[in-house]
Amino acid sequence: MVIVYRSNTGFTREYAEMLGKAEHMKVCPLSEAQGKVGPGESVFFMGPLMAGHITGIDRAVKQFAVKGVCGVGMSPASPQVLETLSKANYVPDAPIFYLQGGWAPKKAGWLKRRMVNMVTRSTREALRDKGSRRTPEEEAQYQMLVGGGSFVAFENLDTIREWMKER
Repeated sequence: MVIVYRSNTGFTREYAEMLGKAEHMKVCPLSEAQGKVGPGESVFFMGPLMAGHITGIDRAVKQFAVKGVCGVGMSPASPQVLETLSKANYVPDAPIFYLQGGWAPKKAGWLKRRMVNMVTRSTREALRDKGSRRTPEEEAQYQMLVGGGSFVAFENLDTIREWMKER
């Protein structure tokens, strides 16, 4: 199996490279995969989220034998996020995973920064209003939404690694 990924600001690439190193798998950006990944070769696809859609998934499903998919976004991992992701992304006969990446406003273009600010406004305001009553997790989320930050961690890959070992 080959890990094929699409990344905008680097969080998905970071996860793909960590996973590839841990599982001794070839890792390839989607933009370079055609010609490097053979027809019929199994692929685990990873991509960033944009309005609930895994960027690049449609192209990957058309070009490769996608056996598993992972979306990387800003929200903390939860059953609700995974359920929404599964409904918004069609991947025939392949499980969908989710990882929290982060937010890098300095790497994003003006339009994307503006869109993210609009979408996260109510969350930022709710967390801001909690003030000193924020939990450590909420504080980290608030700081990431306000100024950027990363939640990329090797241990976040545990569920995907277990699934890969079972295959």
